[in-house]
Amino acid sequence: MSPQVTFKSSEDKVPQEGALVDSAGRTVGTAPRLCDAVRPPYTPSHGDPPSTMPQAPVGLEDLGAAAALRVVGPYREKWLQGMQSGDLAAAPYGGAVPGAFLGGKGRLVAVGLLWRRRDEVIVTTEPHRLEALRAHLDALLIMEDCELQQAPGLRRLRWWPGDAPPRDVPPQITGIREPLGFELLLPEAEAQSLLETLRDRPRPDLAEAFRIAVGEPRWGAELGEETTPIEAGLDRMLSFAKGCYVGQEVVAMATYRGRVAWNLVRLEVTGAAPAPGTSLGEGGKGRITSATQVGGGALLLGYVHKELIVPGSAVALPDGRAARVLGLPYGSLPGAGVCA
Repeated sequence: MSPQVTFKSSEDKVPQEGALVDSAGRTVGTAPRLCDAVRPPYTPSHGDPPSTMPQAPVGLEDLGAAAALRVVGPYREKWLQGMQSGDLAAAPYGGAVPGAFLGGKGRLVAVGLLWRRRDEVIVTTEPHRLEALRAHLDALLIMEDCELQQAPGLRRLRWWPGDAPPRDVPPQITGIREPLGFELLLPEAEAQSLLETLRDRPRPDLAEAFRIAVGEPRWGAELGEETTPIEAGLDRMLSFAKGCYVGQEVVAMATYRGRVAWNLVRLEVTGAAPAPGTSLGEGGKGRITSATQVGGGALLLGYVHKELIVPGSAVALPDGRAARVLGLPYGSLPGAGVCA
């Protein structure tokens, strides 16, 4: 049986004329432009930064043909508000918001970006999650006045900013600032033109090291079908203002009642990087999910028991070393930010 979704009113999240306003009543600005993108300083939302940050990658990364679904129809935004955890109303036209698509038990089906346009919304996700997401949404699209379609001919790019904005890029190219850079969704021809203009490419090893350092979870490492968004620290994908969505009750319970036993954290340890899968702490339930070597030490992501999320906590490794907890992932706070 499909999960039930309710809305505050029949007008809830239906596009209105005039200025855009998010679900908390705040005015939505214009979409950020690629030509203005610079690398912001890294300040963790919780705890401490690593003792040594890895070198920041710079350049335009080609993420490949977009795994994308197009949603059209007059009630597309209202329907999508009930299908995922982010606030689509907060997205400017030409921009996007991140969102987590959950099953009825609050576990992840997929994570992605919802790109808001005046006559459609494009949902992008990881290629290996597209079919699962399509099937999930198909089952929930029953009588709504909107339609789910394939969205071919689009390409995803990521600009890893430097200290200065990129040169010679069209001023009309907009996107969304995400933890790993400036995300873009462009028609294939425009994407290829931009790849010709911005020829620097980020080193994959630096990109992965930076991801681990700031604590951005990745599907297949930190995220999977048994993961809940609170465990993984996906606070930036959670709206507490927009009303109900599939899996929302489980998220709310975990947030306000603290019913999450394990949390993803950032850690560091002196010496060689332990392999992903290495146990963390006593009992064997904690585990390292990602690791990278930075100088004479290693930066880690891993799941630990909730009592160990306090920055500075020591977590035992099987080889006798102790990893130090730095804090929660990018954008995360204890209690999803509502009871920090």
